[in-house]
Amino acid sequence: MRAWIPLPIVCVAAGCTTAPDPVVIKEPLGPPTPEIAMTQDYAIPVLMYHRVCDLTPDEAKSPILRDLSVSPKDFEEQVVLMKQEGFTFLHVSEIEKALNEGKPLPEKAVAITLDDGYRDNFTEAFPILKKYNVKATIFMVTNNFDRPNRLSWSDAHTMNSRAVSFQSHTVSHPDLTNASDEALRNELVESKLILEKGLGSTVTSVAYPAGAFDRRVSMAAEDAGYLAAWKKGGGTVQPYCAANPYELPRIRVHGRTDIDKFRQRVMSGTEILAMRARLAGQES
Repeated sequence: MRAWIPLPIVCVAAGCTTAPDPVVIKEPLGPPTPEIAMTQDYAIPVLMYHRVCDLTPDEAKSPILRDLSVSPKDFEEQVVLMKQEGFTFLHVSEIEKALNEGKPLPEKAVAITLDDGYRDNFTEAFPILKKYNVKATIFMVTNNFDRPNRLSWSDAHTMNSRAVSFQSHTVSHPDLTNASDEALRNELVESKLILEKGLGSTVTSVAYPAGAFDRRVSMAAEDAGYLAAWKKGGGTVQPYCAANPYELPRIRVHGRTDIDKFRQRVMSGTEILAMRARLAGQES
């Protein structure tokens, strides 16, 4: 007796028939991600911002606030320029890791950093970073959390992602060179612990408040478990900086930095590499 194998059936208005094979729809492949040229001979501008906001008339009277504040319009214009010029955006932890491990970095790279933890970093800068899919690092003063006009913990949790990373800017932003040994240690250790516990991420870099440091401060940063520390000024990050990762340079962006001055600063690393290439060509 022949065995019967039941077939799936589909009933339609005209009668019953076997079910057709499922249709497989193949999603079109997107354009391939272009490969990023890497080099061991990099020169990377690490840009130092503070506020990203339009000043009120009263705030505009303050030379300090004018210096600290870049308007959202200017910030976006600067981000667009870097995107158009083909920069790869990095977190400072990526630069620090490459220095410490002797790894290559993109030939044309830049890092955006924002100091202190102003609330406009969330309301003004963060939407621009997301819009253009670029990375940034916030050096956070941990006592600033949930203060007026400063980032909240909720803001930080929203921002803390592949786009934005948080690193230390101490607990209360003192002049570390004038701090006692105990206060110095607390400022460095506690800020690191607070950020790591509050955000669940590893903190490996600290930015010296107002760029003030000395040998004692840099040694304390190393003892506190940081792998790198950032100062103010000094040009681009180059491979020789690995010899002293506790004095890494940053390039300040002021409120008065117009687009031409900004272009000069952000292109400084590219110009260094081009000059090296020209010199190497002359010697060969």
